Amino acid sequence: MKVPLKWLKDYVDVTLPPSDLAQRLTMAGTEVKGWQVIGGDWESIVVGQIVAINPHPDADRLSLPTINLGTEQQTVVCGAPNLRLGDKVAFAHVGAQLIDGHSGQVFRLKPAKIRGVVSTGMVCSEKELGISDSHEGIMVLPAEAPIGTPLVDYMGDVIFDLDITPNRPDCLSVIGIAREVAALTGQGVPLPEVGYEEAPLPIEHQISVDIVDPDLCPRYCASLIAGVKVAASPGWMQQRLLACGMRPINNIVDITNYVMLEYGQPLHAFDYHRIGGKKIIVRRADKGETLVTLDGAKRVLSQDMLVIADEEQAVAIAGVMGGADSEVTQQTTAILLEAANFDPASIYHTGNSLNLPSEARLRFERGISPELTLPAVKRATQLLIQLAGGEAAKGLVDAYPGKQEREPISLSTGRVSSLLGVEFSLDQIIGALASLG
Repeated sequence: MKVPLKWLKDYVDVTLPPSDLAQRLTMAGTEVKGWQVIGGDWESIVVGQIVAINPHPDADRLSLPTINLGTEQQTVVCGAPNLRLGDKVAFAHVGAQLIDGHSGQVFRLKPAKIRGVVSTGMVCSEKELGISDSHEGIMVLPAEAPIGTPLVDYMGDVIFDLDITPNRPDCLSVIGIAREVAALTGQGVPLPEVGYEEAPLPIEHQISVDIVDPDLCPRYCASLIAGVKVAASPGWMQQRLLACGMRPINNIVDITNYVMLEYGQPLHAFDYHRIGGKKIIVRRADKGETLVTLDGAKRVLSQDMLVIADEEQAVAIAGVMGGADSEVTQQTTAILLEAANFDPASIYHTGNSLNLPSEARLRFERGISPELTLPAVKRATQLLIQLAGGEAAKGLVDAYPGKQEREPISLSTGRVSSLLGVEFSLDQIIGALASLG
C-alpha cells in the first residue's frame, strides 16, 4: 500500500520527519518498508507556460519555445514533438540537477549553443525529472498548475510503501493510515464533508436490486448519476493515483479508484443504459456461464462464484473484475455506481480460480466492514457530480440482508495492561480508540 504524505495531510496534521513517522508506524504494527522522496533534487525547476513557439533557424526538428515563468520569459531550444501553445510545463534553469534522457546519468544543466542558438534552460520530460522512463516528449502539467511555482512545491511528495498485515484491511486506505497516525499523535481524523443535490425522481423507480445469495453478499449499495460526461480526470487526482501506483483512465473510473484508496471500499461503475431490464441480481454463477471481463479475456465460471447480473446475463464477477458488456466508454452518459460487501472466502476462491488479482479483490478477501459501503458510495457520487457533471437520482439503493446488531465489547484498563505490559489510563485508551474510528 502506497500512501502519499500530501494526501495523508488532508486528514491528519503530520509534523514528524518522514523517517520518524515511518519508525513510529512500524513500531505500532504497520510496517513501512521504505519511502520515496519525489522532487528532492528539483532545485531551480519551476512551473512555466508556453506562450510562443518559433522554428529553429538551422534545424527542422528543433523549435524555440518561449516560456512564461511569472517574473520573466525565456526562449530555449527544444526537440520535443509535443510542444503546444498554452501548455504548462516544468522548466529547468541553469544549475538544475537532471537525468540525461539517453544515458540515464545525472548532470547539472549548463548554458549551451545548439545549432547556433544559445539555450539557457530546458523544458523537461518525465525521465529528465526522474518521475518515469518517459522521454518521448516534454511533461505537460495540469492546466491549473500555478506559473512560477517551484515544481517541488507543486508536485513534490513523500510516498510511503507500507506492508499491511492480513488482519488490518482498514489500513488499506489513506484514511485508515491517517487514523493510525492520529492514534499515535493524539489527534482526530475529520472525514471529507459529503453532500450533493438530487433529482426529483427516486432511484427505486429506475433500478432495482435483488440479492439472491445473501450469504455471499451481505450488503449492496448503489447510486445513479445521469448526464455525465466521460473525460480526463483533473491533474490533482491523476497525480495522487499515479503516486499510489494506479494508472489514470478517465474521470469515472479514476473516481472509483480514488475513493477505494481513500476509504478502502472498492467501487464499480456500470454504464446504466447497458444494464438489461434495469435490474441488478446478485447471484451465484450458472454452471459453465461465461463472461468477458474488462481485460478482454473470456472467463468460464463455476457455480460457487458470485456474479453481478442483470435480467439477461452476468455483467461482473463480484468483488474481482467488471464485465466488458457494461463497462464505461466515451459514449456513456449515465452511471450506476456500486459499493457492495462480499464474503471474503468467496472472493479469495474466485480470484484464485480465475487467476485474477485486483486491488478490489485484495480488500474484499481480507474482510472489510460492510459499514464502509454507504459513505464510500456517497463520496464517489459527490465527486462524479463535481468532476463529470450530471445529476444524482433521489436516494440510494441500500440492500442489507446481512445487517447485524453491533454488540458492545467490554475492555478494562486491567485487560489492556495484562495484554501490553504497560499501564494506560482510561482517558488514554478512549483517546486512542476514538482516533482509530
